[in-house]
Amino acid sequence: MNLPVFHSEQFAVFPVLETARLLLRETGEKDLPGIFRLYADERIMRYRGAPTFSSVEEAEHLLQHWSGLFSGTNGIRWTITQKENDRLIGTAGFNRFMKEHFRGEIGYELDPQLWNKGIMTEALRAIAGWGFTKAGLHSIEANIAPDNLASKRVLEKLDFAQEAHYRENYYYKGWWDSVIYSLRANEFRNM
Repeated sequence: MNLPVFHSEQFAVFPVLETARLLLRETGEKDLPGIFRLYADERIMRYRGAPTFSSVEEAEHLLQHWSGLFSGTNGIRWTITQKENDRLIGTAGFNRFMKEHFRGEIGYELDPQLWNKGIMTEALRAIAGWGFTKAGLHSIEANIAPDNLASKRVLEKLDFAQEAHYRENYYYKGWWDSVIYSLRANEFRNM
């Protein structure tokens, strides 16, 4: 039996992922206005259980957090761009790795003007592929609000299955439910 291995060496250089329409790259200072734009948008933040951003400094702190996750091999966040334009249209990646269990938790957001175009499905397919083939993950989970139907559709297109529905397990201006979806490496289809 082959024992699983988490491949920390994949964090020596930030990986760039390419799909038919997208380039997923490292997030940098030039992306701060785009990060702020996403996290200040109520349409995006209503499902996150967190306040909207009110200053670019909050985007700077988030960028520092993402950089720390990568340098510590504890997570990774890509900037999503369209190939013809290097402007940030979203971000996605692993919020955390549970290395002892070979599991990662994904998170993502996309400019609402680009919703319902298959962009996030395409980006997450590339990210899941990297997680399974490069990082050595056995499974990937997503934690979403039960009423976030768009996110649910994206996950189901990628063959994620609902594992759990936690009732009132999160508090932000009231109690929130959470739904956990997961995908195992042997279920992943890299179309």
